[in-house]
Amino acid sequence: MKWIIDTDPGIDDAAAIITAIRSGLDVIAITAVHGNTPLKFTTRNALILTEVLDVPTPVHAGAERPLLQPPLAAAEVHGSDGFGDAGLPPPKRALATQHAVDRIIEAAHQYPGNLSILAVGPLTNVALAIAKDRSITGKIHQLVIMGGTSHAQGNTSIVGEFNVLADPEAAAIVFEAGIPITLVPWETTTKAVIPAAALERLRGSASPVAEMFLTISKPLREITRRFLGAEGMVLCDLVAAAVAVDAGIMTEHVHTYVGVETGGTLARGLTAVDYARLSGRQPNATVCLGVDVGKLTDLFVQAITA
Repeated sequence: MKWIIDTDPGIDDAAAIITAIRSGLDVIAITAVHGNTPLKFTTRNALILTEVLDVPTPVHAGAERPLLQPPLAAAEVHGSDGFGDAGLPPPKRALATQHAVDRIIEAAHQYPGNLSILAVGPLTNVALAIAKDRSITGKIHQLVIMGGTSHAQGNTSIVGEFNVLADPEAAAIVFEAGIPITLVPWETTTKAVIPAAALERLRGSASPVAEMFLTISKPLREITRRFLGAEGMVLCDLVAAAVAVDAGIMTEHVHTYVGVETGGTLARGLTAVDYARLSGRQPNATVCLGVDVGKLTDLFVQAITA
């Protein structure tokens, strides 16, 4: 299976990219999108990751803003540059010349039925690819998405999770496209804290990848402590990457219809999960409700210290 990682790096995106690549996913491209930080930084950060991992994976710049609304950002979580304002040197590599949307479309035609996308940022790139060439919906094997909520417990609004709320229209397009989806929602990731002891294992390694990650992730450890009362780190996108690597890491899931609310004053960006099957609509997503935290931790530590 070929994979594209569509991403807005982002500290937890970095953990996801490192783990996906180091765990053996055949990643043919990284497509960057607006989100945690502006596109000029998400592309920069993706290039930095390919350099530190020493992989030739091309990085393609995508959408710099949502379809309709002004951009959101998460500087309070990831720093103004997405990597904790750690002052990393700029990458030496250059971006691929092809736009991210066109690379997604091209890859779907190159590998029909053998292409999956790990989407761990706002879904603008994926939605634009679907809008530009609807035929790709029958060619993409699956989408593994970190985004949305399972029980309307938002992290950016009352009910809205950041990746979906950053572009609800794009998310609505993607969820209605007919591509098989595995959704890893916010609440599930908060139950999958990487423990402090595991982070100390990173500190004790001689890995430059681990050193870089510890440098950029200091703000996220403090936020995990402040908001969840946990010693360790919530790495939302890492959980989705782990599910992409091994779906067996899920310990609980439900297959049902998930819709995205694009209107309203309080519910915009809500992912409505039809647990009671009241919508009358066909299931379009497998919603991950739990993961094996021990396996997740081991996968992450092994990948980042390799």
